[in-house]
Amino acid sequence: MADGAYRWQGCAPEPDAARVEAIAAACDDAGAPTFAEPARAAAVERIEAALAAARSGDLAGAEAQLARARSVLGGLDPDALEPRRGLAGLFDSRGRRLKAFRESFRQASAALSEAAADLAGRVEEAAGRSGALDAVWTGVRDAMVELDAHLLAAARRLSGHAPAEDAPPPPLEARKAALDACRAAALGALPLIRAAQNADARAVGALRACGDGVAAWRQDWTEALGLAGRRPKNVRPDRERLRRLRDDLLARLDRTLAELAASAARRAQVETRLAGLRAPL
Repeated sequence: MADGAYRWQGCAPEPDAARVEAIAAACDDAGAPTFAEPARAAAVERIEAALAAARSGDLAGAEAQLARARSVLGGLDPDALEPRRGLAGLFDSRGRRLKAFRESFRQASAALSEAAADLAGRVEEAAGRSGALDAVWTGVRDAMVELDAHLLAAARRLSGHAPAEDAPPPPLEARKAALDACRAAALGALPLIRAAQNADARAVGALRACGDGVAAWRQDWTEALGLAGRRPKNVRPDRERLRRLRDDLLARLDRTLAELAASAARRAQVETRLAGLRAPL
């Protein structure tokens, strides 16, 4: 097999030629059953690390925070600002309604701010996971380079010692097939690690946008309810504007929940495929 067969679009550097020659020189039939075992074990270990890293990206806590935030926000109905009509309205007023609604807003704003802070922490955790996946990707690639060195050495050894006709294949040939399978698994793990990172990145982008949306909503409602200054102002809030601002944030929360669900599905696919690569090794 040509040396270039063990390179993949520049993903893995070329093994050091001197190391390949040294491995080939030390290779013999007696050691064939365990040839390159440290390199094979290292590759398997790093594929396992990739699987563990892919499984660590659970954002279920973020989904729970978003669901609670949605429930709190949905409870803020601007129609509550309108006094009742008829006899019931004799004991009702816009001022009393506005005061009660402002208090409901303060409580909801605190709850949503707490949720936004929690989501910001999860965004930081996701950034840390992305860095960890970068390290895992590099580890798998390096393990593949070491396997390549042994596979090239085995190919050269086999090409220089052709067995006699009708003779059984040399032990190194069977060992080389096992190493080829391990190398193929490592190669398959590399794009899956990137896929896990991409799934996180999309979810993180949605979470950041959601946090920005909460901040903008809080500021807009604070001003609309006359709470922007040191003392509350006597205002008549625009109920339609308040409803529109609330519904915009509800829609953003829904989009974020949908993106988290899609991210979880993509990660589950990555986990399944990585587990499939690991199983036969």
